[in-house]
Amino acid sequence: MKRKIVVASNLLEKKNYGDYTFPIDFDYNTLFAYEYGFLDYHWHYEMTFSVILEGSMEYRVNDKIYEMKKGDGLFINSHTLHTAKGYNNKDCAFLALMFRPNFIFGHEESIIKTKYIDIIENGVQCPSFFFNSNNKTHQKIMSLVLEANDIFQNKGPCYELLVKSKVCEIWSLFFNEVSFILQEDNVSNSNDVVRLSKILNFIHSNYKNKITLDDISECCNISKSECCRFFKKATRQTPFEYLLNYRIKKSIPLLLSDQYNITEISESVGFSNASYYTEIFKRVMYLSPTKYKKEKLKKVEAF
Repeated sequence: MKRKIVVASNLLEKKNYGDYTFPIDFDYNTLFAYEYGFLDYHWHYEMTFSVILEGSMEYRVNDKIYEMKKGDGLFINSHTLHTAKGYNNKDCAFLALMFRPNFIFGHEESIIKTKYIDIIENGVQCPSFFFNSNNKTHQKIMSLVLEANDIFQNKGPCYELLVKSKVCEIWSLFFNEVSFILQEDNVSNSNDVVRLSKILNFIHSNYKNKITLDDISECCNISKSECCRFFKKATRQTPFEYLLNYRIKKSIPLLLSDQYNITEISESVGFSNASYYTEIFKRVMYLSPTKYKKEKLKKVEAF
């Protein structure tokens, strides 16, 4: 069964990683294990260290795009919007270490929290950080993520203490790496995240209908030109490009269900006609709808 990222109206992922007693988890996955073959926009309360194990992917965090290959890694701060997809419709395997910040600091009054966590979690300077596989310190951090995962999965004696020890070591190295960023006077508008969430939520709720740029800009009370500028900076797509991509994504389960013809599918996700739907599908997925369906069914039969 395909995985699905279930989000609230503000794009918060409706899933907890770990629990109150041990707020940490490790998630091994591939992009193709997800319903649409990529990670849709979402955020969560957990901080994340991701490591690419096989293949490559494009990771988008707020307005930054990271081209990541095997051995690279990425830190994603809590409360930070992100999405990821593979290249040329190819799969990518990755491991994500996810934990609530209190996993490290424990008590609210801890000096660990005030000195080493708050400045990153609550600041604006470090929503994400790229770990290059060619950098020795970055290699060490990624290696520690893998080691912590092994300990967590094996659950040997005192594994909780050993996992926490590894994560604290990871954080220590990471904190030193980003210390120069933390010194910058980086004035960032936190309202940008709210604005982007509003636009995405509007598109997700209305993609079946005819949507104009006027409609999208009005949902967050900005001009059409500012809407295009802001959205393009944040996602590297125009609002219309994102809308088309989202419609294609929503059409895939219908296509694979074998219950609808192309015309019915195209109309149900907001396209005016089947030929335009087919044209956009091929542009987004690199295959025609018919060929994409055949390829997917082949993989299911082979499995």
